Amino acid sequence: MADAVATAIESRQRLAIEAETGTGKSMAYLVPLLLRESAEGRPAVIATKTLQLQHQLMTKEIPLLQERLPSPRKVVQARGWSNYLCLRKVEEPSEDLTRELGPELPKLKSLADRHQGNVHRQSVDIAPRVWNRIQADPLDCQKQQCPYFSRCGLFAERKELESADIILTNHAFLLSDLRLRREGGSLLPASDVLVLDEAHRLDETATDHLTVKVDRDRLTSVLSAPLQGRLDALRFHLLAHLPESEMMDFIARFDRSVTMELATLETLASKLLQEIGFMRESLSTQQSCSLDVLLTGTGERSANAASELTFALEQIVGEISALSADYENITPMHAPPEMERLARNLRGLADDLEFLLKADHPDWVFLCELEPPALLARPVDNSEALDMELFEHFPTTVVTSASLRVHNSFDFFLTRTGFGSDRTQELALPSPFDHSQSVFVGLARGGVEPSDPTFPSSLLTALTTLVVGLEGRTFLLTTSHRRVKEYAQLLREPMNQQGLDLLVQGTAPPAQLLKRFASPGQHLLIGVDTFWEGVDIPGERLSCVVLTRLPFPVPSDPLFAARCRRIDENGGRSFEELSLPLTALKLKQGFGRLLRHSQDRGIFLILDPRICDKWYGKKLQRQLPCEFAVKDSPEMLVESALAWAEQSLFR
Repeated sequence: MADAVATAIESRQRLAIEAETGTGKSMAYLVPLLLRESAEGRPAVIATKTLQLQHQLMTKEIPLLQERLPSPRKVVQARGWSNYLCLRKVEEPSEDLTRELGPELPKLKSLADRHQGNVHRQSVDIAPRVWNRIQADPLDCQKQQCPYFSRCGLFAERKELESADIILTNHAFLLSDLRLRREGGSLLPASDVLVLDEAHRLDETATDHLTVKVDRDRLTSVLSAPLQGRLDALRFHLLAHLPESEMMDFIARFDRSVTMELATLETLASKLLQEIGFMRESLSTQQSCSLDVLLTGTGERSANAASELTFALEQIVGEISALSADYENITPMHAPPEMERLARNLRGLADDLEFLLKADHPDWVFLCELEPPALLARPVDNSEALDMELFEHFPTTVVTSASLRVHNSFDFFLTRTGFGSDRTQELALPSPFDHSQSVFVGLARGGVEPSDPTFPSSLLTALTTLVVGLEGRTFLLTTSHRRVKEYAQLLREPMNQQGLDLLVQGTAPPAQLLKRFASPGQHLLIGVDTFWEGVDIPGERLSCVVLTRLPFPVPSDPLFAARCRRIDENGGRSFEELSLPLTALKLKQGFGRLLRHSQDRGIFLILDPRICDKWYGKKLQRQLPCEFAVKDSPEMLVESALAWAEQSLFR
C-alpha cells in the first residue's frame, strides 16, 4: 500500500484503496507522505471522518514515524471554527451573554489566560450549552479588526498551516473549504496531495455540507449576533472617521436603516420559526415533510413569513450598500470591512431563502423540518461537485477505507463520489487476520422477520442466554431508536437479575457509553448507527457484535427516495444499485467493530433471517467472511456460539 501511495504521488494519480482491518493503512500512507519532497513546497492534506482517528494519528502513528526521520516534518491540525473559543465573546461579553453565563465568565477568562488564548473544544471540559455561546463563528468574526486577534488561537493555527508539511483535518473542514472556494476564499493553502481516510463516509458528509439550510442557528448567527455588540463597534468606527458636518445625519441613517432593521429582521425570523413550529400540530406524526407544504393551507402562514423575511433582507442589503457608497464619497476611506461582511451574510441568507421558496430545481430535494424548525435543500447527486471542486483541486488524491468495494468492485464508490477517471488506480488489500480461527459467524435462518411486531420479543431468550453466557462484552446493534428502546425494555430486567450493566444509546453521550463499556465489568451496549463504525475497542472487552436487523436505508427518507427515483427513471434498478450496496457497506463496517488486532477473537451474529432466506441475503453474505458461517435459528446459533467461545474466548 505504501508503494502504491508513493507511485500515485509521483505519477499524480487518483488512487482508491480498500484496506481491510489489520492492514495498517494509516502507517502505509503516512510513510510516503513524510518522505515526500514537494517541488513547490506545498503541504499534503490528510482528512479523516472521526476525531478519534485524528487523535490516534497525532498521538501514536505520526510521533512513532517522526522519531525515525533525520529531521521531523511539521504536522499541523486544521479544525473548524466551532472547535475554538472566541476571546472577544469572553473578554467583552454582550449583556445577554453576561446575564446567561454569569459566574461562568470569570472561569472562562481564567481558562483563556492559562491557555494563552488557544482553547480547543477537545482540550477542555465545558458544557455544550456554554460552549455554543462562546465558540468562534465565521459570520461573527472581526478577523484583523478584532482587538484580540494577536492572541486568537484559531488564527495562530491557521497561520501555521502556511508552513506545514502535512495538514491533518477532517472531511467537514475540507468540504467547508470547498464551499469557500466557490465564493473566492479558502481555508487551506494550495496542496498537491490529498489523502481521504474513512472515505466511505465522503458522500454522506458532502451531502451535509452542500445542503442549503435556514434554521435557528443560521438566523441567530446572521441576524442576532451583530446586535450583540458588533454593531456598536462599527458605529464607533464610523463616528471616528466621519466629518463633523455629516456625522449626525449619517449615524441617524445607520441607526434607522441597519440597527433598527436588524431588530425587525430578528422579529421576522422568530415569526418564521414559530409558524413552522405551528405546522407540527397539523402534521403531528412527521419530523419533516416536503417543502411543497408551503403551497398548501397548512403551510401558507410559514410561506408568507419566509417571503416577508426575504423581502426585508433584500431591503437592508440595499441600504447597507447605499450607506457604504455614501461613506466613501464623504470620507477618503473605504467603507469598513464589517459593512461588507454584514451585507454579504445578509445577502447569502436572502439568496438561500429565495432558492428554498422556489423549490423547483430537479437536482435538489426540498424539505421542511418541523422539530427543530428549518427549511432546507439537499443535493441528489454530489459526484460532479466533488470531482470538479475537490478532487481536481489536488494533483494526487488517495481515498482509503476498510469498506469501499461492493461485490468486489469500486464502481459504486467511484460513481457516487465522482472519483472515477482515466487517472484513477485501484488496490484492494485483504485483512491479514485468519477469520476461520478468530471469529464465529452466525446467520439466522427461518422464523419471524423484523417487520413482525413480535420480532424483538422473539429474540429475548436467545439474547439473554448469549449475553449472560459471555458475561456482557456485547454490542447489540439495531437500525432505529425505537428498536433501541424496545430491546432495552425487554432486556433490562433479565440483565438486572444477572448483575449486568445495560448501556443504552440516548441515556448518555456515546463517548461516555463507550468509556463505561471498555471499563471492567459486565456490559451490554444497545445502540444504532453511532456504534456501527469509528469504534475501536480491542481485546476481550468487546467479544460479540449482534446485528438484529439488516441495515437497509429507510425507504421513506426523502433524499434516499429521490435518489432511487432518479436511478429508476434512468432505466436502472434502485434496490440493486443503491439500497443493496449501501447495506453491504454498512455490514462491512459493523463486522469491522469486532476484530481490531490479530490477537482478537469474537462472535458476529446476524439475527435477521432475510440474510439466509432472501435472494439478496446471499449477495450480502459475500461481503463478509461467511465461508465458515453457521446458519440456524437464533437459539441454536447462540448455543453454537457459546460452545465456540468456550474453546476460543475463555481458554
